[in-house]
Amino acid sequence: MSIYNLLADSTSTAFATPDGFDIHIINFFNNLGWWGNLVLLLISLVLATVFGGILGLQREVNGHPAGFRTHVLISLGSALIMILSIYGVPGDATRDPMRLAAAGVTGVGFLGAGAIIKNGITVKGLTTSATIWVTMAIGMACGAGYFVLGTITTIIALLTLVVFKNIENWASRRSTNIMIVVEPNYPVFKDLIPLLEKHNVIYREFNTTLVELEGSTVLRIHFKCNEREKGSILTFIEDFRVKVKPIEISIIK
Repeated sequence: MSIYNLLADSTSTAFATPDGFDIHIINFFNNLGWWGNLVLLLISLVLATVFGGILGLQREVNGHPAGFRTHVLISLGSALIMILSIYGVPGDATRDPMRLAAAGVTGVGFLGAGAIIKNGITVKGLTTSATIWVTMAIGMACGAGYFVLGTITTIIALLTLVVFKNIENWASRRSTNIMIVVEPNYPVFKDLIPLLEKHNVIYREFNTTLVELEGSTVLRIHFKCNEREKGSILTFIEDFRVKVKPIEISIIK
């Protein structure tokens, strides 16, 4: 009995039967014989490749570290793992079809961690890491015969990456951008973070760069912030100016 025969058999306890359009696709190809089942396997692998490529292309276009080929391979490999999880042991041997799949879920965490870049207190790559995890899940859904579910998840994930980014940009326009310039060897974050928290200022997206200013090297810091209480950002700036005495601190557009 093949993987998709198991899927289509509602009396089987080896795998839960999906409701809806997927089961009609599976039954149609199963009725065509052994080559029909081969077509189903190819559909699983091809859809996993296409769906992973769609999400990977979005990451590639936006210049993120894990791009098109990475997402394709993750989704394709996940689909194969799912197929092997269900059909990898021939005969009537006792097996847990979810065991290998669970190992794949754990293993993809290493790839996700590799996409995360930490620079000081700034962390980048979390969205790409989450996309890798979702791509793995989509590949497994395709490998298990849940073609419609894989399609819907791909659409939702793509909308999240594209549309929700615009929402984030809209929300970001309501934030205040602050620039601080200090001596390069000064441990500025030792004072900066406690002062932000003291004045109930929400902070994020720190960017630090070494620049030349009037013939000397200085550390320039940009970050976004929002105030919980009206006027707290201005109070923070004055307090920071008195305590740290930076070369410059200002609100920028």
